[in-house]
Amino acid sequence: MRMLFVSTHFPSDLRLDVQGTYKRMAMFIDAIKLVLKKSRSAKAQLDVLFYVPPEIDTSPSAIATAEKALSEHWDLPLKLFLCPEFVYTEPLSKWQQQAPGMLNFFQQRDLVRTSQPLQIQAFETCLSRKPAAVFIHRLRSMCPALLTRQPLPPIFFDLDDIEHIAFLRDIRQPPTRLVTSLYYLQLPALWWGERQAMRLAKQTYVCSQQDRAYLTNQGIAGVVTIPNAVKLPQPQPLTAKPTLLLLGAYHYYPNINAANFLIEEVFPQVREQVPEARLIIAGKQPENIRSYQKGIPGVEFTGFVDDLEALYRRSRVVCCPILSGGGTRVKLVEAAAYGKPMVSTSIGAEGLEFQDGREFLRRDDPRAFADACVSLLQNDEQCERLGAAARMTAIKHYDRANIVHLIQQSMQQVLKVPERSKRVVSHSS
Repeated sequence: MRMLFVSTHFPSDLRLDVQGTYKRMAMFIDAIKLVLKKSRSAKAQLDVLFYVPPEIDTSPSAIATAEKALSEHWDLPLKLFLCPEFVYTEPLSKWQQQAPGMLNFFQQRDLVRTSQPLQIQAFETCLSRKPAAVFIHRLRSMCPALLTRQPLPPIFFDLDDIEHIAFLRDIRQPPTRLVTSLYYLQLPALWWGERQAMRLAKQTYVCSQQDRAYLTNQGIAGVVTIPNAVKLPQPQPLTAKPTLLLLGAYHYYPNINAANFLIEEVFPQVREQVPEARLIIAGKQPENIRSYQKGIPGVEFTGFVDDLEALYRRSRVVCCPILSGGGTRVKLVEAAAYGKPMVSTSIGAEGLEFQDGREFLRRDDPRAFADACVSLLQNDEQCERLGAAARMTAIKHYDRANIVHLIQQSMQQVLKVPERSKRVVSHSS
């Protein structure tokens, strides 16, 4: 049995590429590995096609090196294919970037990068190896499957975020200008493309029951909820130090905007009430944050952090001031698993099984967000109560081992992969 995995998120650095997108991708890889092991084929193998930026080395020797590293990292035999994404050789004007995408889904933003003949040909080369199924990771990776004229095996599709909702939220963020407002005209084509992708797939995976209900109400069949999940760590004691934490990767616009909001609008109000308070901004590419070079008192930029356990140990309160984007936040699931008290915006906690006042505090206004942080910095009992409840919810809903098993079962039902033993495992187990 052979399966094909297609993605645009190539982990070129296995140490640094560990943010939420890669954690979710690894969950599906582990489930596919279990499906392959359950098949009766003695030569079960995973083919992996990554569409990569043009600067990535795609020479045979580079591919062989990356193939060996990924095979060892994921602990399964695989055949790696790398295809450069399409990029325009000359810079485009704003109008040239926007106008084609108003009518053509495949000309929008990043989608054009995987929609040209070279990218379709790379996908068809992998199809010629006769995979029993194709797993497509995120919408941009789906374009070649939508454009090929070759027959397709069953497709599993991780939509993850509902792209048109995330896009709509992004273009509503300031600064709002006429050229930004023109992006609204791309929404109908984006929604059309998403629908076509979901209709092509046997199963479409989303992060939350809320997203599944939304798509099901739109008439989309085969939508399955696969929440973001984490390996459950040991809970940590509450630190007395008045330290707030924001963890993210700051090449991602919603995280940049969240950091700007927290540093510029929330943290000054926290320091007015708790002068000794500190704010840790952890994650790679912090130089994209506006205040990175300003030396704001009490704000620490750590860059990428290898030891997450140590980072959470020195943090009393975890903040998630997300104002745009879609899907669900791995950072909140992870913080909950450590038993940390959390303050989040409504969008930051969207789709998660956390309730305001029970597992976290939901605040959207800068003043209210700051007051919630101050309350947790000063109230041990409130911190302990919220943290304990959050950890119990994480154990119940977001244990990675359980979610990987759920994905495996979901795929096997479609592929009719026989079990090696007679023991039957139900979804309720």
